[in-house]
Amino acid sequence: MITQPAVPATSPAGLTNFATNNTGNTAYVTAGANGATMANYWVNAASVATSATAFMMTVPPGGTCALQYTVATPVWFWSECTPALPASTVAAVNTTGRDISVVFCGGGSVSAVTLNGLTTNVTQAPTMNTQGIPLPAGASIAVTYTGTVAWAWLDPLSSMVLAHSDASVYAASNTVAPTGANGFSPLNTLPYTVHSQVGAPGLAAGVAN
Repeated sequence: MITQPAVPATSPAGLTNFATNNTGNTAYVTAGANGATMANYWVNAASVATSATAFMMTVPPGGTCALQYTVATPVWFWSECTPALPASTVAAVNTTGRDISVVFCGGGSVSAVTLNGLTTNVTQAPTMNTQGIPLPAGASIAVTYTGTVAWAWLDPLSSMVLAHSDASVYAASNTVAPTGANGFSPLNTLPYTVHSQVGAPGLAAGVAN
C-alpha cells in the first residue's frame, strides 16, 4: 500500500518542494492539471514532461518527483501498479491479483469505459472522475477517450484513511493515556448514566428479573 502524499508547492527546477519515494518500490505517479497551468513534471530534478494536462511519472525507489505549475494546484495519485494507458479502445488486464480502483485525470474526455467487454455508464470528463471505477482482479478494461488523458490504478486502501478510536489510521498504536486510579478502562469513557446497582457506568439502570 502506498500512502498518498500531498501535492507540494510549485517547484521551478525540481530541486525544491518535491516528494520522495520512500516505498522501496517503483512508484507510478499520475498527475493532472486540475485547472492549473503546467510547466514541468520533474523526476530526480530532470524534466520528463512540460505543458501536458496529465502525465504519469515513473519514480524509482529513493527518487524524487515535483511539479511546476501556476494558477491552481494539480492533483496526483501514487500507485505501485499503474500500467501505461493503452490507445483508445485497447484493453488492459488487471494482473495485479488485487481489486483495483481506476481514476482518470487530464484535459481530455472519456466517452466510454468497457469492463470485460461490457460498456459501463461512465461517460465524463476525466477531471470529474476522482471516485474511481472498480476493476476486479483478472478483469479487463478498455477506455474510449480523446485528448490528453492519464489514469491511475489504486489499491482502495491507498486512497482512504480509516477512522480509528485513538488515531487517524486503522490499527495504529494505542495512544490513549491511562485515566483514573486503575488506568484506562473503556467503561469509564461511556457516555451513559451510572448503573444503579454497582455505581459504575452502564447502558441503563438495573432491571430486576
